[in-house]
Amino acid sequence: MDFGSAIQAHTNWKLRLLSYCRGTMGEKLDVYALQKDNVCPLGQWLHNEAKTLVSGPMLAELVRAHAAFHRCAASVARMVEAGQQAAAEKLLTSRDSEFGKLSMHVVGLLMKLRDATPLPRPEGKVAIARPRPLV
Repeated sequence: MDFGSAIQAHTNWKLRLLSYCRGTMGEKLDVYALQKDNVCPLGQWLHNEAKTLVSGPMLAELVRAHAAFHRCAASVARMVEAGQQAAAEKLLTSRDSEFGKLSMHVVGLLMKLRDATPLPRPEGKVAIARPRPLV
């Protein structure tokens, strides 16, 4: 798992949903698929390979937060489909909304997991240890 790509893909959901709100996306979101936490690459990793590499409360919390994020993102998409674009956009742009809090929580957990997980590095690359306490 490339944590940097996972973090970027996760944060791109906000941009995608904003485009959906503004009608500039050019496609209709599949809300049913969006609400599932095991369809995106991060979710597939969390429900499969991650369990063999990592365990403990941090992984369990990430799985829960990721699932909650997907349910919230699907709720925002449903608002757009119901004609509530302004309300949906407000949720997407507010750090204090459930969407904003869940998004930041997932990214924070991914960063903690990245820093706590000794993953193999590509050949020829030097891994620089960055020990950080797990709070």
